[in-house]
Amino acid sequence: MTYSFNLIDKSWIPCLTLAGEREEFGIRDVLMQAHELREIRGDTPLETASLYRLLLAILHRILGPENPRVWKSLWNRLQFDIDVIDAYLLQSSIHQCFDLFHPQKPFYQPCKQVENKESPSAKIQKGKMPLEEFLKEDTRNGVEPTSVISLLLHAASGGNAVLFDHNTKAVGLSLTPAQAARALITSQLFGFGGTSGVKENFTDAFGSKGVLFLAQGQSVFETLMLNMIEYGEDKPLPTPDGNDLPAWEMADPFIPDRERPKGYLDYLTWHNRRIWLRPQEIEGQVIVRDMYWAPGLKLDIEDVDPMMHYFVDKESGIRPLSFTATRALWRDSKVLFELEGVDKPPKVVRWLADLAQPPVMILDTTQRYKLMALGIAKNKASLEFLRSESLPLPLEFLKNQDLVGELGRALQVADNCVSTIRVAAFVLAWLTLYPATKSEDFATSDKIGVKLESGGYPQSRDEQAKRAYNLFTSWSIERYYWSELGIHFHSLVENLPNAPELALQTWRDQMRRTATAAFQQAEKCAGKDNRAMRAAAVARQRFYIGLADAVGKASTHNSTEGGEEL
Repeated sequence: MTYSFNLIDKSWIPCLTLAGEREEFGIRDVLMQAHELREIRGDTPLETASLYRLLLAILHRILGPENPRVWKSLWNRLQFDIDVIDAYLLQSSIHQCFDLFHPQKPFYQPCKQVENKESPSAKIQKGKMPLEEFLKEDTRNGVEPTSVISLLLHAASGGNAVLFDHNTKAVGLSLTPAQAARALITSQLFGFGGTSGVKENFTDAFGSKGVLFLAQGQSVFETLMLNMIEYGEDKPLPTPDGNDLPAWEMADPFIPDRERPKGYLDYLTWHNRRIWLRPQEIEGQVIVRDMYWAPGLKLDIEDVDPMMHYFVDKESGIRPLSFTATRALWRDSKVLFELEGVDKPPKVVRWLADLAQPPVMILDTTQRYKLMALGIAKNKASLEFLRSESLPLPLEFLKNQDLVGELGRALQVADNCVSTIRVAAFVLAWLTLYPATKSEDFATSDKIGVKLESGGYPQSRDEQAKRAYNLFTSWSIERYYWSELGIHFHSLVENLPNAPELALQTWRDQMRRTATAAFQQAEKCAGKDNRAMRAAAVARQRFYIGLADAVGKASTHNSTEGGEEL
């Protein structure tokens, strides 16, 4: 039976309308109504990032823009020209390429027609044989259909823990064509390395290696436009042969076998896997339960993704910024906005900086945008968590780098403040367990074998230190401190350009309140018996002395909330 699900026409991209309602649209309708939609909202942050990148690949192919002047003309229209969009999407040679179940060339999948009849020993992962021909050799190559659950990183499959889904590979999973399409493009961007069922293993897709950043506007139109960085010649990636195309326009996206993209369009639609979906009809509904897959194109280039932030690691060289479980991304916002540092910020940050200052000056610097951060954290081939964060992206910071310096100093004070909480709370934990300890033993944290200022685990093998450290960590005071302080970070960034002194004083006052509340939480956790009360008296004195050193004096009109005035 022949199936069809064309992504240009069929509804499959989930969006939020300006009224906040969730609806699904086809590619054409998303672009036609982009100015009337608030945002694209996939089922996971990974889907959201993948959908934006796909739409950007389409728009770059159609619109460029080759320079800021062209970008300005597109921006000033306030919506996409649907006639220009249709002229590309609706031509028959392109329209059929977006059919998820096309009989010869299904979207984002290997071509099924046999174009290369080499020996049966030819391997699909080397680009020498189309998938359909390779599957005829499945008794020789050991390839069998596998559940589409393997496409979903958040589902239970292989080494993945169950995060949001309680299906298993053994039980299987049924996807609608819309779900299968989203899973397909997401797997190409975020798939993990590991065994594949054929001789060669999967490699990590580049999206799984770091955080993807996207500038976010007030509508889907603004978001897509803000991230349509200058495209042409060698921007934003080299185009060695001048023949950069998206995967759907290539005769076969896996031929020739290559390890470097032909350009930005090739990179945005890079096929890290060879996936062939197998649709079937059950009770009148088309579903996808299984697929064939094998390794796809390897990527031998590490620091080129325009949507990532790269920094220099002393041990491993250039690395992308990644999510960590214990550190919110806003704490690293200074380096994201720093244009002249040693790091390589996301290209969209520099692009917006160029658009907001002379000689271009297209964007209004008083307009507020956000910086979306989307991605995963993983341990080898196992998923730890998915995450989506949103940071303020004030154009004043990009125009005036002195503000970035002020922001960096404010964040450093916050780090100094948490060190004070950490040491004082550890003293509280220690004295609660070992009340006979002399005060001089706390002259330095190294005295008791714990490098608390940097948040480290006890360096000694002393069981007392480890026991005290375990009690200290059970109170989760650092998590409380950072989560509460993060609420005020947005105000700091918003107010710094217009009232820097007031913004910084307010920030210090909020740190003082938050730190005091965090330490008071530790006191409550320690208990109310005599031993805990004596321990709290010693630790509290240490806390207030350290807080004054880290943050400075309180402003005269503020006092600590729920605590003593400083």
